[in-house]
Amino acid sequence: MLRVLMGRMAVLVFAALLGSGAAPAYADMAVAVAINKAGSQRMLSQRQAVAWLMIGLDVAPERGRVILKESVTRFDTQLAELKTYTPTTDVSKALSRLEREWTDYRVLLNTPPARATAHRLYAQSDAVQAAAHRLTLAYERISGAADDRLVNISGRQRMLSQRQAKFYLLQAWEVNTAAARMEMNYARAEFASGMHQLYTSMGRSPDIQAAVEQLDREWLVYRDALVAPRAAAGHRRVAADIVTLSEQVLATAERLVALYEAQATAGGH
Repeated sequence: MLRVLMGRMAVLVFAALLGSGAAPAYADMAVAVAINKAGSQRMLSQRQAVAWLMIGLDVAPERGRVILKESVTRFDTQLAELKTYTPTTDVSKALSRLEREWTDYRVLLNTPPARATAHRLYAQSDAVQAAAHRLTLAYERISGAADDRLVNISGRQRMLSQRQAKFYLLQAWEVNTAAARMEMNYARAEFASGMHQLYTSMGRSPDIQAAVEQLDREWLVYRDALVAPRAAAGHRRVAADIVTLSEQVLATAERLVALYEAQATAGGH
């Protein structure tokens, strides 16, 4: 309750600044919108890695180039938008950290994909994801509202859809294979936990209920494909199918996040 009141006080301070003619410290953005955008940066850090690996592995490389270009552009755009909304010190610090990590990652993404540098992609994509996650949590702490938390949880599912594909492709390229397998399995467990939280959340609309159920159905197909026993050569043969399944799960998760954002925004958060 205290965090909700603090979030509302921040809005009142913003309104007072406008009324006094003083320059506002941040734009008028709903907290749920900020959580969605910051959470989207988490997903993009992993989707960019997937696209880079698709090119390197020669798995639908032209599609990989399109995804990579679109994802980099979207990341830059959303980062600029988030920089206009820095209502707390925690947000400002997290945003600065994300920008620093992104600068290094962006350079790497612009280099020709090669197995010799894939270990750097492994590390830097994780660094950007972690920084974006800290920023998402910093925004969520502004209100602490249940609806805003659901925007975060559903948004994390879309990131995990791409994170699992990233680690699958790293195994296919035999890059940090044991660690990639462990991280993929951990991301799989996190996705299952996220589905449980979404299923048990209260007050879902019929549209949200339908989207959660669709996401679960698609996830089960994706999950089974990810964990089927294969050697590295087998990973390569089905890599295109894994990417396709990850895109399906991502699209449904994106729709679910939009529904939760609309619900939170309508509720005044």
